[in-house]
Amino acid sequence: MTELIESHPAPTPPLRFFFAAGEASGDHYAAELFSRIKTQYPACVAQGLGGAESRTAGIHTVVDLQTVSVMGLVEVLKHYRALKRTLNTLIEAMAAFQPDLLIAIDFQEFNQRLAKAARKRGIKVLFFVAPQVWAWRPKRAAKFAEVADHLAVLFDFEVPLFAKYGLPTTHVGHPLRDLIPSECCKTPATSLQIQTQARQSLNLPPQGIIIGLLPGSRQSELSRLLPVLLATAQRLREEHPDWRFLLPLAASIPKDWFNALLQMSLPSPALMQALTITQGQARTVMAAADALIIASGTATLEAALIGTPMVLIYKTHPITYRIARHWVNVARIGLPNIVLGQDCVPELIQDEATPPAIQAEINHLMTKTQPTQRACLNAIAPHLGQTGALDSLAELALHLANPSQATTRD
Repeated sequence: MTELIESHPAPTPPLRFFFAAGEASGDHYAAELFSRIKTQYPACVAQGLGGAESRTAGIHTVVDLQTVSVMGLVEVLKHYRALKRTLNTLIEAMAAFQPDLLIAIDFQEFNQRLAKAARKRGIKVLFFVAPQVWAWRPKRAAKFAEVADHLAVLFDFEVPLFAKYGLPTTHVGHPLRDLIPSECCKTPATSLQIQTQARQSLNLPPQGIIIGLLPGSRQSELSRLLPVLLATAQRLREEHPDWRFLLPLAASIPKDWFNALLQMSLPSPALMQALTITQGQARTVMAAADALIIASGTATLEAALIGTPMVLIYKTHPITYRIARHWVNVARIGLPNIVLGQDCVPELIQDEATPPAIQAEINHLMTKTQPTQRACLNAIAPHLGQTGALDSLAELALHLANPSQATTRD
């Protein structure tokens, strides 16, 4: 008797994604995004450039983001050879992995070079977070269209800037709308409740003034800003002996390196009695604080959605700053101010970001302008699009990687 041979369909090959996230915020978005992709399409694998959160989400990190975490023209030039080696390592890994899609998350100059290499090898490229061409030479949008197949943007005003050059551009919105409930701090009562809960989770007393110190998530930022923030805290502590200070340390910062910088930067050992350093938990610190001294960047939008008033500071290498002044096309650099189109948050840039100046701004904020700034910050959420940004981005990524397997949201 002839036995019947049961036939089985061939297994579906997994979709392959190559992530490029060179900063702490990008690492977080990569992890969240890949988790959503796996939920919608379980048969997928990923590798690339990322950090601890990417690894936890199942992304094999060929290169850790700590090796590329530099900022500014002069800093990049100093590390050019190392960055070039890292770029070549990623290009070789990408060529061997043959992904269905490269997902490049911010980290513009580096990722655009990686994207160019991907396009040469026939690999599709999805960029998440647009280069700020509205600030830096708007004509760069045309060149950017040459290295990306699709662009997902945070702000609605960015769509026409790229679409007019033939680059498919989708406004997915800002992931912070999902990560931070937009109604959490709309009233003094809810603000106080959120602050009390945050302080409890950090084992801090519910009463008393607390100032958050947020110098950024890159080593180059900390090297430049931590001494300024600690000197400012010392001055504020001498003026207000009962004030306390919170400093969240990003997971991407090596602890030994940070401890050495902290010891060199402390204006007085006594300041440590008033300073609490947390491992991560930046958003909890933002919620627990009465005011923030914060480096320019995405963290300012997080603080704005939480509703904590702030003073924004920015410092880079003097040569980088001089060059940038000739190219930058905006009057404001703080994202809350740019999104709102008005001066909501005070900005202290480069030589203006001194301990006495920051001290004066914090005192002014705490005594006079705190309610006004809170009201101003409450207007930001509607400018960041609808909720579900990362779900929309996951669907877009699946569509680009394999259009026949893409899903559609209701």
